[in-house]
Amino acid sequence: MFSLKEVVRVFGNGRRSSLTICRRNLADETHNRESVYNWRKPAGHPVGINIYNPGMRRKVPLILRSPHMATWYTCGPTVYDETHLGHASTYVKVDILQRILRDYFKINLVTAMNITDVDDKIIMRASLDGQDWLQLARDYEAEFRRDMLRLNVKPPDVRSHVTSSMPVIIQFIQELIDDNYAYITSSNSVYFDVSKSKEYGKLAKVTIEEETSSNEKRNSADFALWKARKTQKEPSWQAPWGGEGRPGWHIECSAIAGLFFGRTVDFHAGGLDLRFPHHENEEAQCCARYKTDQWVNYWLHTGQLHLTGDQRKMSKSLRNTISVEELLKKYTADEFRMACLLSNYRNAMYYSDDLMQTARQTLQRFKNFHADLSAYVQFLKPVHLLDEGALRAQLAHTMAEFDNSLRDDFDTSRAISVMIDQMSSISRCINEQKVDAQEEPAYCMDLLMAAGNFINRAMLTFGVSELAPKEALEAQVPSTTHKIDSSILVDDVLSVRGRMRQEAFSGQQKNSQLLAACDELRTLLQQHGIQVRDHKQGSSWVFAVSCPTDDEKSKSSVK
Repeated sequence: MFSLKEVVRVFGNGRRSSLTICRRNLADETHNRESVYNWRKPAGHPVGINIYNPGMRRKVPLILRSPHMATWYTCGPTVYDETHLGHASTYVKVDILQRILRDYFKINLVTAMNITDVDDKIIMRASLDGQDWLQLARDYEAEFRRDMLRLNVKPPDVRSHVTSSMPVIIQFIQELIDDNYAYITSSNSVYFDVSKSKEYGKLAKVTIEEETSSNEKRNSADFALWKARKTQKEPSWQAPWGGEGRPGWHIECSAIAGLFFGRTVDFHAGGLDLRFPHHENEEAQCCARYKTDQWVNYWLHTGQLHLTGDQRKMSKSLRNTISVEELLKKYTADEFRMACLLSNYRNAMYYSDDLMQTARQTLQRFKNFHADLSAYVQFLKPVHLLDEGALRAQLAHTMAEFDNSLRDDFDTSRAISVMIDQMSSISRCINEQKVDAQEEPAYCMDLLMAAGNFINRAMLTFGVSELAPKEALEAQVPSTTHKIDSSILVDDVLSVRGRMRQEAFSGQQKNSQLLAACDELRTLLQQHGIQVRDHKQGSSWVFAVSCPTDDEKSKSSVK
């Protein structure tokens, strides 16, 4: 069990004004403790995946009610400021997990998210800026959506705003009142009575004791379902129990998720900082309303993002944030996604230039491998005698280990490592310069291409862009209806450069002027984000992971 101090240390003090953790007298419930904190295995179909369970503190088997379908709810943003990397890391990691389930395990995943568009922070920010609170929320929501698209995060199947879900929220609260799980105060606020929830604290493993509160709450741990209006200026809605007000934070997700998925949700995701009190309170409310002991079967909590050297999470209130806009000025969306892939989704992530350079270099290794493999199968590299049996066994081993990694609580870091081992082994073979002319080479092109296809599909599953240069990257030519295929253009330029290199080496002495021209052409292509790779029988190319900025290009053109 956690004490109050331990809970505050682990989860922080975010949105804690309406909830204070107390300790329940355990003497009366010792016999009940196992049932309180045990996770109930769902009835249904095991799918061969193990997932970490925060209440049990260990991995448990994933069992779905339908073998090929699952429901997923993610806590959405409170839209009162720009999106920072703390938010981005959560939503990118959630996107990776959803893609794995949907695209690799072929589960029909139905996803939903809320948008908190009325909140104390929104109202306060709008007041400070002299704006309409709803317009401010809409503006920041639009920015959030743009940032998610730029990070290649797939939108949920359905989003619901708190303001448009008010009838559902009010009905949810009324049912809790009717069932005696909630009570109305003299000011017409409504609180959830935590003492009526026998399993309260099961996610964070906290315990409470019934303690009289000094304000209108019955117990200190009770939390607000509905806040009575305090001023005429703040937004409010008419409540059937009297007066006007607006919902508390926790009830919003419960009501919206319940609207879409009812009495059971397969997956519920959010940052680790939401586990307590937000998710704990969601679970308590829904268990009370739907008269069940387990509303969410699998809670997934992503580790928080920190700046290296700062143990605090990235947070607007701490003023230690980096916006998505700032990130994308230095690094690509693929590089940030790779940084997330290299970390277990449950672990804290320490953002720094060193981390991002590691992600960049890792991503470049995948691109370089694809370029080398393409050059080999096009006979731009010497063909070698390969051990077909060993290559086939290695490919099978790679696929099996990759599969095992994802089935083990979505271990993407291990999956990346497995693919890097496969790439390194193949690269050593195809880049070997010595060829035994006495032996007939075993080409094994099918196995090499199969390995390349598997790695490319795996990266697409994770949401990383195509490793190969896009063949259909087209640019409109001014004043014409013709289009340029940039891939063909680069191929033609390299063909001319290849003939220049061949001519430079054809004489008894190297033609230094031709070679200098080839190097200059190579540098020019590099400045435009195209990395040229010279081989014995020709050259290949690949888009570099990071392109120079416009300022760098302009500086280069002056030289």
